[in-house]
This record gives sequence, C-alpha cells and structure tokens, in this order.
Amino acid sequence: MLEGKGDKALADWDISRDAPYFGIPIPDAPGKYFYVWLDAPIGYLASLKNYFDTGKAAKNGDARNFRGFLSAPDLSRSTSSAKTLIYFHSLFWPAMLKFAGAPYRVPDSIYVHGFITVSGDKMSKSRGTGIDPLRYLNLGMNPEWLRYLQSPRSSMRTSRTSISIRMISWRG
Repeated sequence: MLEGKGDKALADWDISRDAPYFGIPIPDAPGKYFYVWLDAPIGYLASLKNYFDTGKAAKNGDARNFRGFLSAPDLSRSTSSAKTLIYFHSLFWPAMLKFAGAPYRVPDSIYVHGFITVSGDKMSKSRGTGIDPLRYLNLGMNPEWLRYLQSPRSSMRTSRTSISIRMISWRG
C-alpha cells in the first residue's frame, strides 16, 4: 500500500527532465534527459550481470550465471527507497521488472526510509550537500564508518537520519 497515496488517483509520470540535468540524454530531444531513477536500477542490475559475466561470482564460489542467480526460487528481492521515491519504487520499478519478463521479478518487499541529512541539510547531489564517497576514501576515512552512517542508522522508519561533519571526521 502506498501510505498517503491511497486516496489519490494514479497520475502520469514524466520520465524526462529539462537541462541542466545529469544523466542520459534522450535521443532526438535536445535539452531533455531521462529521469535518473528510470535508468539507475537498470544500472544496478547491469553491474550484477557484469559481476557474473566477468567470472567474479565464480571466483567467490557462486557457480551460477546471472540468469540462474535471478531465477533461484529462494532469492529474496528487496528494494530500499527514500520516502520521496515511494511512487517510483513501489509502482513503476516493479512494473518495469514485471514486463521485462524472466528472469526479472517484482520485489518481495519494499523498505522505505527517511531523509539523510548532513549538518541539518537534506543530502542532495544537486544541492551540494552530498558526501562524495571517493573523496571520503581519499581522505583515508574508514569505509565501514560511512556504511554505518548511511545504512543501519537509516532505519526503516520515515524519520530523518542526521550525519554531521564531526561524525565523519572523527578518526578515533
């Protein structure tokens, strides 16, 4: 159920964004780009496919191929989404997977979390309040700390999780 959306009619969804925007340009549509969440999950699956196709999965003990992995009956599919993207992750992404056919399947569960803020400002690439993971690593910071700050602390409630610069600059 889309909490808070159940009383509203299903609306059209515009998959394009006007320049300036990052992402994949739409062919024959100057100044238009595909909405990032249209292609991002596809990219995640492409990365997983690459993991199998390059032999990295086999090197780590998984003899299956990409299709075999996704077709496994015991594979649980979960999606994690920020609360502002519920509409996409609970409606459009599952529809894309369903109509893509086998071996793709809709998620078994969708977990929704609140915003991650940095020093009180909503984390956003376009607003410049994001944390660049490569810069973070180049500073010699422990990647486990950033995983902790972004994942477990971001509970499955729609409340806010706050990260401060002091939290990520501590070297203990």
